[in-house]
Amino acid sequence: MGKKVKHMGMAMTEEEHEKWHKERGEITLREHEALIKKMGITKEQHEEWHKKHGMSPEGKSESARKLINPYAIGGGFLNYCVTQGWLIQEGKGRSVRYYSTKRGEEELKKFGIKV
Repeated sequence: MGKKVKHMGMAMTEEEHEKWHKERGEITLREHEALIKKMGITKEQHEEWHKKHGMSPEGKSESARKLINPYAIGGGFLNYCVTQGWLIQEGKGRSVRYYSTKRGEEELKKFGIKV
């Protein structure tokens, strides 16, 4: 049996926890209330747990965590660097190439990027 995940007195294996989230994703308010009841906790206890863990009582992260595509961020940063004059872009698509300008070498160091 795998490691247990505990939430306000309810325990399930990590596999069960992962499966639960994959199958259900976002849950309705009614489903959420049923889960709280099944766990045998009060609304106040539930709200306190979520405050402690940086989440709204509905189970959504206060920081509005959203899965992102890192390639979209990288591509956006490359475009930004080109518009700033830090990089020169040649070509498009899979054959695109980027070259650093002198100024770009200095500016990119500020981001921990050594050219």
